[in-house]
Amino acid sequence: MRKHLISATPHERVPSDSGGLDLANLGMVEITSEDEAYPIECALQLGERRGWRAAEPGLQVIRLLFDHPQRLKRIWLLFEEAENQRTRKRMDFALRSVPAAAVISRASNRI
Repeated sequence: MRKHLISATPHERVPSDSGGLDLANLGMVEITSEDEAYPIECALQLGERRGWRAAEPGLQVIRLLFDHPQRLKRIWLLFEEAENQRTRKRMDFALRSVPAAAVISRASNRI
């Protein structure tokens, strides 16, 4: 196993020329809640710094649905809470992927 020590507090976000996907043209996003001042596009567009906020407390889901299978090398998640102190000390998140064949099968069942 290889190991590399990194800073616990990133000094900057991923540079906009880092080869990230142009998500606006590759599919759609589904969300459970959205603050009008911090739409999901702010979290997904390269170079945008505002980020996304939910309009309602509780469990939140952000689902990226690609039009075609994508080869992903890195998924960067950054959680920042600068304005409100959390009452819960723990934040859970799950990262899942679905094989392309399963997505095609589900889509054909909806028709």
